[in-house]
Order: sequence, then structure tokens, then C-alpha cells
Amino acid sequence: MPVLWWIIMFSILGSIGSVGGTALLLAFPDAVRKILVPGLVSYATGTLLGAAFLGMLPNALRRIGSVQAMWGVIAGILLFFVLEKLVIWRHCHTNECEVRGMAAPLHLLIHDDEKFAMLTNRRCQYVI
Repeated sequence: MPVLWWIIMFSILGSIGSVGGTALLLAFPDAVRKILVPGLVSYATGTLLGAAFLGMLPNALRRIGSVQAMWGVIAGILLFFVLEKLVIWRHCHTNECEVRGMAAPLHLLIHDDEKFAMLTNRRCQYVI
């Protein structure tokens, strides 16, 4: 079987698994979700950082050199720091807040915590 078919098959399997995991998380009561979601988000973040620094960074150091690779790491950290600050700035947990009145693209993207968790899990699946 060609490698492309394996890639497509496991991508579909990973997508189904991430949607199923998110649906399973929605079956828990709100109190349990409020405890589990931050831990799961931290776990996903640590997994992505571990994959980047332990897997991809040594290859980048070998291929393009240390100076260019480190500038890329610094630029990536700064970019994601700014993106995270924009998301926090436009995010609220209540229906009545000053952010709800604005038509911000980030606010439209991050409308609900469950949808955000599902979107994040799905994106993490494709990044890994």
C-alpha cells in the first residue's frame, strides 16, 4: 500500500479520534470539565513543544545552522505569544461583556469553550 494511503487513512483516523475524545469530554458534568480542560490543554501544549524542540529542532540545526534556527525559534515564540495575548484580550466567559459587542474575527472564531477545545484538539492533531 502506498505511503500516501497510510497518511490519509491515519489522518482520518486521528480526526475521528479527536472528535470522539471531545464528544466524550462533553459527556462529563461542568464541574469535572472545568477541572479536566485546563489540564488537557496544558498536556497538548507540552506535547507540541516537546515534538518541536526534541524532534524538529535538531534537524533544523543540522540543515540550516544554529543562528538561523535559533532566530526562527525566537520569532515563533514571539509570534505565538502575541497571538495568545490577542486571543485572551478578545475572549470572555459570560454572555454580557464588552467583547460581545465587537465584531472581531478572533471573537467569532472562539465563541464557546467547547468549540474552542474541539478546534484546538483537531488542529493539534494535524500539527503533530
